[in-house]
Amino acid sequence: MIYHVQSTDTRLIETLRLRRPRRDDVLVAAIVLLLNSGTYLIPGIVPWGPWRYLLETATIVPLLWRESVPVPSALATGALTLIVTATVHPAQPFPYAVLVTQYTIGSVLRGRTRGVLVGLFMAGNVVAEALHQQWGNPEDFLVTFTLSLTALFLGVLMQSEHDSLSVRADRALQAERVRIARDMHDVVGHAVALMVVQAEAGPLLVRDKPERAEAAFEAISAAGRDAMAQLRGLLGTLHQDEGGGRDPLPTLADLDDLVHQVRKAGLQVRIEHTGSASPLSPGAETAAYRVVQEALTNTLKHAQASRAEVRLSWAPSALEITVADNGRGAGDGSADGGGGHGLTGLRERLAPVGGALSWTSPPDTGGFALTAVIPSGQ
Repeated sequence: MIYHVQSTDTRLIETLRLRRPRRDDVLVAAIVLLLNSGTYLIPGIVPWGPWRYLLETATIVPLLWRESVPVPSALATGALTLIVTATVHPAQPFPYAVLVTQYTIGSVLRGRTRGVLVGLFMAGNVVAEALHQQWGNPEDFLVTFTLSLTALFLGVLMQSEHDSLSVRADRALQAERVRIARDMHDVVGHAVALMVVQAEAGPLLVRDKPERAEAAFEAISAAGRDAMAQLRGLLGTLHQDEGGGRDPLPTLADLDDLVHQVRKAGLQVRIEHTGSASPLSPGAETAAYRVVQEALTNTLKHAQASRAEVRLSWAPSALEITVADNGRGAGDGSADGGGGHGLTGLRERLAPVGGALSWTSPPDTGGFALTAVIPSGQ
């Protein structure tokens, strides 16, 4: 057996190995270089000198790696700035490279590492003032210290904002995953329920009523094709290709096709509309369709019912959907579809559009009635 041992020196060399600068860091370094060079164009600010300019430029070079290797970059900038401060007089009016570094400490680093570097740079401010022997002019030290704290605060604020955006993006992604999972359950569960009912009836029809067997197999094929079409629409939401369109999600206009499929499976379904329809948002339309689909699917799978009724009652402010059957009811706990995605999933689907869900199952008369109320204009 061969063991690969990486020494501390090797890891240190790999850490310090120069990486290709990021474009943003190159831009920041270029701006600092222009600001630093511009002071030489203003008479009476700082005197020109090649050695002086070379040293000041050296303090800017580590900024090229300020985000890719922030700790070595910050230490290099701080050390070079102290060297410049000890050897060059008078100094630049503003320590541009140091201010950018302190902003980076606040925006990139965290925890103990950030605290140690903040302490080092605050101590560096004191050392720089001592090297310049400017204790008789405390205003300069106060300005430098205030600028340092401001740069650090802006960095911390930027990091906090970035973290907040990341959390919101993660929550949105999780909500989208939950929505897609619910849609997958609705599409696949409905199609499988139809296919199972038809497949179980197929052998009996072949033996007793061969003339109806072909229709049963056609219904299985149709349910499979419809499920594939809806799954393609759902998968389209996962692919954000430029210029690529998505298949539309189902709406109330597709209820007739849904009811036709269920009738082919042997369940007598009557659909009734009352009142004047009010406009619903696309999300509410899809939620309404899924309510009817889930209710009819559960009726096929669990209720042992022979007929069902779908009622859409429109009021000025809401749509009330009721799906009732004459099956065995929910006394056996089958109301939630057996897998935990039935009524719970419908409640979660209705919540974003302000909807509510309820159901009844009288123990004496049997049957099951599910009611959903969806506000219009949502």
